[in-house]
Amino acid sequence: MGGGGTRVEYQSPQIQKDDTFERYLSYQQEREAAAERRAAQERAEAAAKEAARKEAAESAYTGLRSGVESQLRQGLITYADATGQLRDYAAKYDLGPKEGAVADLTKMYTEELLPGRRTTGISAAYEELLGRQATEEEKTKSLERFQQGYYSSVQDLKDSLVKSTEYQDKFNQSYLDNYYDTMFGKQSVDAAGKKTGQRSFTFDKSLLPTYKGTDLEGRAQIKTPEFADKFTGTPAEIESQLQNVRDTRQYLYSAGLTNLQGEIDKETQKLKNEGAKELQKVKAQGDIYQSLVGSFSF
Repeated sequence: MGGGGTRVEYQSPQIQKDDTFERYLSYQQEREAAAERRAAQERAEAAAKEAARKEAAESAYTGLRSGVESQLRQGLITYADATGQLRDYAAKYDLGPKEGAVADLTKMYTEELLPGRRTTGISAAYEELLGRQATEEEKTKSLERFQQGYYSSVQDLKDSLVKSTEYQDKFNQSYLDNYYDTMFGKQSVDAAGKKTGQRSFTFDKSLLPTYKGTDLEGRAQIKTPEFADKFTGTPAEIESQLQNVRDTRQYLYSAGLTNLQGEIDKETQKLKNEGAKELQKVKAQGDIYQSLVGSFSF
């Protein structure tokens, strides 16, 4: 072939690089970064909100504590209610145990309020149950029992007083005693103020029937008693006297009815006798008339 021939040059084809995956990866990374930024922002906002909530709760806790203490001092709530409110509020707003505030409240209550309230409760208990002032010795002994835990409340003291001999002597506790008080009146007391077990029952003699017949005592050989205007004695003795009254009343009514029946029987027999006589007369007259008629012969 000659040197003057045509020279042909071949070029390799241009191949484009596929960056689809790289772009997808970049997109995903940007998306995740944006999501992380949003999450971080939300966490920051939530933290700020929680911090603001706690700050507001912390600020309000001071007012709550002051209000609870005021209510406790005025007796509007109990010590248990007061400490419960402080603890519940602190737990609700994640303020921590706040035991320091509870300890301060406890100290105030036990040192300032409780002694005075116990002293007042002791005085009131003696006045309400025994009707008198507590002696200094009784106040001291009661306070010691509170401090030692024997009494946990004034009600415990009242329950103890109700069991005392003084209270039992002063007031009746049994149903039967109350029943006798209603039926026969309150028990009398001796010079020492002790109950005697005796009562007095007033009796109205005018309500007892009287017999106006002739010589009831002589005929029945029974003398009715003379009852006093007042019976004094134990319930059993008074009941015995009242039974005597009932028996006497029944006896007098029965005697009256018996006498009335006797009078009725007497009048009935009298009528029978008179009737028999009249019948006898009529019969005798009839016999006369019959004999007269028989004397004639027809």
